[in-house]
Amino acid sequence: MTDNKSDIEQQKLLQGFIMMDLKDIDPTKIEGTLQGKWNSIIYVTGGNGVLQIDFDEFIALGNRIFFIEKYKVWNMNKTNNLRGYLVQFTDIFYNHIYTGNPKLKSDQTLIGEIPPFIRIHRYDKIEWRLVLDTLSYEYLSAKTNSREIICLELKIMMLMYRRNSMFSDKLFESQRKKQLLNEFRKLVNIRFATLRSVKDYARELNITPNYLNALCQEFFLKTASEIIVERIILEAKRMLMHSRFSISEVAYKLGFKDNSYFGRYFKKEAGMTPQNFRSSCFQSTKFNIK
Repeated sequence: MTDNKSDIEQQKLLQGFIMMDLKDIDPTKIEGTLQGKWNSIIYVTGGNGVLQIDFDEFIALGNRIFFIEKYKVWNMNKTNNLRGYLVQFTDIFYNHIYTGNPKLKSDQTLIGEIPPFIRIHRYDKIEWRLVLDTLSYEYLSAKTNSREIICLELKIMMLMYRRNSMFSDKLFESQRKKQLLNEFRKLVNIRFATLRSVKDYARELNITPNYLNALCQEFFLKTASEIIVERIILEAKRMLMHSRFSISEVAYKLGFKDNSYFGRYFKKEAGMTPQNFRSSCFQSTKFNIK
């Protein structure tokens, strides 16, 4: 009696997790989306390409691993024999097993000061390969407890990513400050369309606006207000570039009741009107990933 599952059973068992070989990805069958759901890890083993994450471009080369938060829009283009793996997972899947350790919680591990990519040294390749081989085997076989094993391997992978990060852990010497800043970033990502003032976010965090500003300036070299505005403008740019929403619809979805005010707000921060921005950055990409 085999322990393998049918395709339907496998999809149900491993709902919230996807693993693909980069060379097998068919651009015509992958839909882009602006709805934040899937965290993505791309491990490039060979070849090259250009990875665009929101409005930043990175060269995808061998022995680079990229982590892309669920809130970000990304696509790959100008690929040349690109090889490697794409791993995608939801927060729900990642939190299927919760150990109680704050280092393993999705709201601590998957947000905050995470660099967009890391370089894998020669002596670390075996370690990463073992994790990827386990993920691939469990994903393809979908045996009993495969969901739990994959969940644990994802946690190991994220801890390895952070350990190899170019950012020093000394950036957050205070666990309390780290928790507050991560909570703030999480709130901004979720509620930027409804909460606009530093006072609103400080109230949610049970701290004063002055203290929140001081934390942001200390660690991010920006005020809390600047971080909030940047998130709103980023989402506006995403919608203008990646959707067919009208300017009025974009304004409404971002919580602006006055379309003309949205236009002035956007122009002040982006240096051009929403329509001019859409016209200037309109371009076709090879494919978008959800």
